Amino acid sequence: MLAHILIGLALCQQPSEKELFDNYLNSVRPAQMADGSFGGDVVITANILTGMALSPRAYRIDDGPFMRDAVNYILQHQDDAPSWETDQRIGMALVHVHREMYLPTAEKMALRNGKTINDFRAAMLLNIDALRIDALPPTASLKQIANAVANSGLLRTYEITKSTDLNAMAIAKQQAATDYERGVDYLLGSRGESGYWEVFGQPQPGISAMVARAMLGSNRPQVREQAYPVLDWLVSLQREDGSIHDGRVMVYTTSVAIGALIDGQRPADKAIINNAVVFLRAVQTDEGEGYTTEDKFYGGIGYGGDLRPDLSNLQYALQALNEAKVPADDAAFQRAIYFINRSQNHSESNGETYYDKDSDKPARSGNDGGAAYYPGNSPAGYDAQPDGSLVARSYGSMTYALLKCYTFAGVKQDDERVQAAIDWISNHYTLEVNPGFDPLIDPRGGFQGLYYYYQTLAQALNGLQLDSITDVAGKQHDWRSELATKLHDVQLEDGSWINNDAPRWWEGNPDLCTAYALGALKNLR
Repeated sequence: MLAHILIGLALCQQPSEKELFDNYLNSVRPAQMADGSFGGDVVITANILTGMALSPRAYRIDDGPFMRDAVNYILQHQDDAPSWETDQRIGMALVHVHREMYLPTAEKMALRNGKTINDFRAAMLLNIDALRIDALPPTASLKQIANAVANSGLLRTYEITKSTDLNAMAIAKQQAATDYERGVDYLLGSRGESGYWEVFGQPQPGISAMVARAMLGSNRPQVREQAYPVLDWLVSLQREDGSIHDGRVMVYTTSVAIGALIDGQRPADKAIINNAVVFLRAVQTDEGEGYTTEDKFYGGIGYGGDLRPDLSNLQYALQALNEAKVPADDAAFQRAIYFINRSQNHSESNGETYYDKDSDKPARSGNDGGAAYYPGNSPAGYDAQPDGSLVARSYGSMTYALLKCYTFAGVKQDDERVQAAIDWISNHYTLEVNPGFDPLIDPRGGFQGLYYYYQTLAQALNGLQLDSITDVAGKQHDWRSELATKLHDVQLEDGSWINNDAPRWWEGNPDLCTAYALGALKNLR
């Protein structure tokens, strides 16, 4: 009787994930052959390696001969019968066992299929069958165990649960990876005679810097190499004050140049980056120009050639400082908070009234949590109040820019200002337009800055580590999958994107729109 009770208790106690991995990986260890393979099969061996690498114990190549010998086997047999499935299995096993060591090998395998590493990963997730280690039959074959440990490791690593729409997610990721490379290919072919990306026949360093950064984000080494002549050109444009530009939009250009040079990872560019950071600090509106914390523009950054800051230039500058490893408690970020607060329609932290030059009327803060272009001013227009004052309308791209700036400045997600901005986003979530513009006033207004909006949205939500947005109707949105699908649907046949609905703010230029779209896709990986 006691034996039956003990057996019953044992059956009721479910093994942990770690125990399941341990049990099945230990069960296949005796099946390893003298040549390092499992069952003399390269796919089975690759799957077991993937399961070992992605198990809770995270086995790596230096953990012993059982790992080293298996890796050597698949390296020796990677060309025996190359195919899409075989290559993706081998490639992903190598990457997970030791990314730095084997990434070049995996990239070559992907390239011979006309694919990228991201395509490998997406395809494996897309094609995962139902078999997991928690559902293996007692009589499971070596092949079944190999598939199950690989599947379970991939699902565990990429944080996909059984309740997730795995198919839709995988398809979106695969689309994003493919669309990214198509966009890069378009940009490679759109260079002007100067060798850079041009506006009105003249090379434009800001757009060229964004394109270079897009190329550096490619999974193809030969594409990444083509970015370095652009970086050399940017370096040649640096002025004595540290700025990088051709005489126009100094802050924008310097900021995106910093990002491109950082991604280039060239030690010689470190001094160039540091000098550019000095410039961005210098153009901030602060005590150096006689401003105090009581002035509405204190802490802001503008184009660099005038004294009127705006939230758009500020977000680019702060992103550059953040990427250059300037800490969040640095004075530049803390000064910026004053300007950020005053650009937000949040009366609890912004109770001021500003004179608006466009309307010749006082403009005060609203309370919807969103953001205007700068204190008291909004391209989305104004809402008249009963007392005759105006509220500068909040709109999407600046609200996401606001969130980015708060994040860079170290303001936590539970802060009431951040929560108010997230509430605005929830109440206005859409990928069809840049929300906040009144369609009754301007039916095309919401299409202005649409690709800028997509990039800023992706950067802000990714920075906040928000995986979903719940809209005003209570519907939860996987914004990454939805944005990937949206960008896929509007990508043109030649791989480019363009804003044909509203060319304002240079979005009639396909090079700029494509760079924005790739900046968004980069944050979906």
